[in-house]
Amino acid sequence: MSVPRCAKLSKSLIREGHASFPTGAEPWMLDTRRWPGSLAEYAEQLLTLAEVLFADPRHFFRSYSAAEIARMMSTTRSRTAA
Repeated sequence: MSVPRCAKLSKSLIREGHASFPTGAEPWMLDTRRWPGSLAEYAEQLLTLAEVLFADPRHFFRSYSAAEIARMMSTTRSRTAA
């Protein structure tokens, strides 16, 4: 029986040098302390991204690249911004 291979971002494998950093991935994806804004802004963007992804099944079941997630995290309009 073969083990399925998934295209997930494995922080531990990247840190240990057993996997390469995905194209388009940002440093804050491995270490959230490197987010270019405040902790509150990071949390808000993460919640907003989750709302977008769960809003429609086509988003939930789609595979997103690290570059797409990085773009969405930095460009998605905050839930509190009106």
